[in-house]
Amino acid sequence: MPLEIQKIIHEERELIQLYVTSFIPELPKLIKQIPGAFWKPQMGWLIPYNKNAYSQLVHLFGKENITVLSTEKHPTPSPSISQKPKPIPLTQLQEAQLLKLIEALMLRRYSYHTIKAYKYYFTLFLQAMGERKLDDVSKNDIIQYILLQIHEKKWSESTQNQAINAIKFYYEKVLEQDRQFYDIRPRKADKLPNVLSETEVQQLINSIDNLKHKCILSLIYSAGLRLSESVKIRLDDILVDRKQIFIKAGKGKKDRYVILSDKILGLLTKYRQIYKPSYWLFEGMNGGQYSKRSVQQIMRRGVKRSGVNPYATVHTLRHSFATHLLERGTDLRYIQHLLGHGSIKTTEIYLHVRKDAEQKIKSPLDELDLEDI
Repeated sequence: MPLEIQKIIHEERELIQLYVTSFIPELPKLIKQIPGAFWKPQMGWLIPYNKNAYSQLVHLFGKENITVLSTEKHPTPSPSISQKPKPIPLTQLQEAQLLKLIEALMLRRYSYHTIKAYKYYFTLFLQAMGERKLDDVSKNDIIQYILLQIHEKKWSESTQNQAINAIKFYYEKVLEQDRQFYDIRPRKADKLPNVLSETEVQQLINSIDNLKHKCILSLIYSAGLRLSESVKIRLDDILVDRKQIFIKAGKGKKDRYVILSDKILGLLTKYRQIYKPSYWLFEGMNGGQYSKRSVQQIMRRGVKRSGVNPYATVHTLRHSFATHLLERGTDLRYIQHLLGHGSIKTTEIYLHVRKDAEQKIKSPLDELDLEDI
């Protein structure tokens, strides 16, 4: 099926998002025939969510070539869909406070994603405080606000933490107040990373027919890359002579070098001859950086086809890379460097999922002389 479609809400509009599963050279020309269709970086092609747009899509590509990624048989608008409530507008004073937060984050060179998250959660906080001056808001008021969001909006642990961090940043960095400890931070769960066996990774990669898609997942696993890092690799970052890949500004804005596998080099050589990328190693249909969403879709389809652990995500490949290296005897410090971890404690989590050490341990029951066993 060359097309997969899914209903999304974007900027308070109901749209149909298109995912291209095989190369269609004339796609942009065809999509532009649908009134209201447009291209958005990182999201791809979007068309209006209505019967006319869907009917024209079917006419252009054929119903047999379209897969709907939803429980509905076709993406027709449902009258029961509730509209998003309009956000409460900020006052002039609140806008100024929000601007100060953003400026302080930018001056300290926080990432775009952190600024976006802090801006969102601090805006919610401002709206909840209403006309109150933030200088007069006590620590107990903030705690009660967080508790209310946990109760009413069912905030997750990570959401709760991000909201606290945004509020703390404003009071401590913008208003320059003393550091505060909020004793309502969620207890950190001792979760082990989800890992595929080497056989499962092999099944996953072998299940993918598209050369470009195979290259992307193989590269992520072969070098233990984060999803965001995999789409930011430039052609010049592949250092063939050194058998390394240069990762520019990974998490925490840290540069590092990772290993370049011989097998992935062979795949990439074939891929570059066919697809001829111009700047980024992996580019979208119309050029530009390949989207993270597309990589996630590739992984999701691969997991489904191969029948491996259904909970596996793109990040599972990174976890699997680290675990398999450890099982093969690679020094933990070297794995830490390859993964770009700031602390060895972060890397030590893979000690808990390696299988080789546990297989050597015998249960004390095995040493007992028991009858009928």
